[in-house]
This record gives sequence, C-alpha cells and structure tokens, in this order.
Amino acid sequence: MPNGVEMADYNGFQNLLNLDLSSCNLSGIIPSWLSKLKKLQVLNLHHNRITGSIPSWLGTLPSLYFLNMQFNQLSGEFPKELCTLPMLVSEQTAAQIGRIYLELPIYFRPRADAAFLQYNYVVFAPYISLSLNCLSGNIPIEIGQLQLLQQLDLSANNFSGNIPDQISNLKYMEILDLSMNHLSGKIPASFTGLNFLSRFNVSYNNLRGPIPSSTQLQSFNASVFEGNLKLCGAPLPNDCQTTTGADAPDMSTQDADTKECQIPWFYVSVALGFSTGFWGVCGPLVLMTKWRYAYYHFLDNVQYRFHVMIAKHMASIKRRFV
Repeated sequence: MPNGVEMADYNGFQNLLNLDLSSCNLSGIIPSWLSKLKKLQVLNLHHNRITGSIPSWLGTLPSLYFLNMQFNQLSGEFPKELCTLPMLVSEQTAAQIGRIYLELPIYFRPRADAAFLQYNYVVFAPYISLSLNCLSGNIPIEIGQLQLLQQLDLSANNFSGNIPDQISNLKYMEILDLSMNHLSGKIPASFTGLNFLSRFNVSYNNLRGPIPSSTQLQSFNASVFEGNLKLCGAPLPNDCQTTTGADAPDMSTQDADTKECQIPWFYVSVALGFSTGFWGVCGPLVLMTKWRYAYYHFLDNVQYRFHVMIAKHMASIKRRFV
C-alpha cells in the first residue's frame, strides 16, 4: 500500500467516511497516513496481501466502527488498543453509527424489468473481522469494552488461550466466529446471556467441558462445536459425565491406591500351601525317629535297585558289541 504521509493531505481527503480497498492486490504494511483520517467510519481492506502487524493507532480513530481486514497475511497479536475504539465503547455513540448518509443518492435496479431504487444512505453494522490471517497470542480481555460491537470474526488464525469471559459484555453481539484457532478451556457460561446471537462458531479448537446450557447455544447446529474432542453436551451427541473438571476424582490414582492396599491373597495361598505340604511330608521325618530310619532305608533300597538296573543295562550293551 502507498505509505506516503502526503496521501492524506489532499483537499477533502480528510473528510472521507468510507474507504474500501478490498480485493485490490495490495501488499506491504498498513500505512500510517490512514491515522489522519479522523472522520473515517468504514475501513475495508479484505482480500489483499497486506503483511505486518495491526497498528495500535487504529484504536485511536475517533469515528471508526467497521473494520474488515480478513484474508490477508497479518501477523502478531490482537492489539489491546483496538479494544478502545471510541465509537464502540460507549452507549452514547449508538445513535451515530450504522448509517452513512450520501450527499448524492444512489440509484439501483435489481432486475432489468424492475424500477430503480433510490438509496440515500448505506448501512454498516459495528463490525470487526480479522479472519484468515496469521494472528497469534491470546484474545485480550479488554475486548469486553467494545459494548456496541455486533459482529466479531477472528476465525482461521492461531489464537490460543481461553475464550475471554468478557465477550459476554457485548450484549448486542449477533455474529461471533472463533473457529479454526487453538483456543482451549471451556466455553464461558456467561455466553448464555448473549440473547441476540444469530450465528456462532467455535469449531476446530481445543475446547473441553460441557456446552453451557441455554436455549441460545443449544439452538445451533452441532457442526459449530465439532473438532473439539473434549467438548460435550447438547447439541453434540456425546453426553457429559456426571462429575467433570478439576473437582473430578482421578480414577486412575484411585485404582492405583486400591491395588496398593489390596492383600495379595494369591501369593499368601501359595506360601501357605507350600508350608503345609513341606511340613506334612518332612515334619514326621524330623519328629519321629522310626519314620526317619524307615525313610532312609527306603531311599537306600531305591538307590541300590537303581544301581543294579544300570549295571545290568550296561552289561547287555557290552555283550552286543563283543
């Protein structure tokens, strides 16, 4: 993009309200001369090849409430300064946003056989889209200051960490897309208070735990939660366990402790059997003299007979070869 400061010095350029440079094959960083456009309400830079980080001075533009920078090559983190956009942080500015009135009307005919329609203004809802970039880091908790924001799309980036509970402060939120990131933790229970939410997507993250019970979140299709293997509860088909989270007992530890405390009855029975058998046979030999003599005499007879049998066998073999 042109980076000369003189770009904003032309007569009348500083009165610009809507700047749309989408799909213009622009490259380079976001130029600093845009910070001079104090009346700019709508900035649309999507579908380009813009690189670098999101400049913090964007959060100082006093009239900006619509920012679309999706499908670029932006990197770095979500700047906290962007969470202080003056037009989105106060209820007092609500009447000033949403419409850009035109000095000259626009005439539009939807079909060849239709009459021309006259438009005296264009409508832009309070909107921030940074999707399809390379942004990383945590989503700042300061995002909860953008009270008037209605649409937030941070999908297809590398954001990590927990989903900020402060997003639930955005009570006018209609569209929230956090899909295809590396977010972890649970979906904040306070999201049940987002009563105007019509589109919601947290698919393909690392979220876990139960989906907060509310008519609003349960009304969405299961596809907006898929790709989170440890997420459970309606509308997903997998039910949550009765006890979950950090308070749940560690069953593997309990099993290990139980095994350690169990008496090894198998080895006890083997030892008892061996002792009983040993003393049942050897006990009488130790305690009774007659039995001991008889036993030794028996062994002598067995040994003698064994030697005689071996001698006869060896003699027969010799006769065969002589």
